[in-house]
Amino acid sequence: MKASKSLWLMLLLMALIFFLLGLNSRNYAFNIIAIGISFIVYHYGYTSLFKEYDEQQREKRKTADTIYQALREGKKKGGD
Repeated sequence: MKASKSLWLMLLLMALIFFLLGLNSRNYAFNIIAIGISFIVYHYGYTSLFKEYDEQQREKRKTADTIYQALREGKKKGGD
């Protein structure tokens, strides 16, 4: 199920509207619909929505791991 980013954003907006409607009217059916839409978006649309963010975080983790590894190596050499 490959769709554009705007479709997933619209579905998230609909889920938010249903959630707020459920809170305002105290009708739990709206909340259940919002949760269902949210799970669908999370399952099928996560990669298209958060692809750039995940790549940035992966790069940050990689550089942090490199720095930590260098610090560990420096402590081992300095401690001897």
